[in-house]
Amino acid sequence: MFAGGTETEKIRTKVIPTYGMHCSGCEETVTNEVMKLEGVKSVKADHVNKTVTVKYDDKKVTLEQLKAAIVNAGYKLTE
Repeated sequence: MFAGGTETEKIRTKVIPTYGMHCSGCEETVTNEVMKLEGVKSVKADHVNKTVTVKYDDKKVTLEQLKAAIVNAGYKLTE
């Protein structure tokens, strides 16, 4: 615990290879689904490079939860 009684956030950035995005609408679908998770700070889905880049607080959300959100949005992981 730190001043004010809160722990500092530990922000991580993860690039997740993702298959099945074909347009900006797909990017928006993935972004909206992942942003629903508590602890997600930003999402950049890129259908051209087939990646989803997520900045998140790893004390509030896990990598597995991020990946599950992408799959729940209807896309496949390529890693």
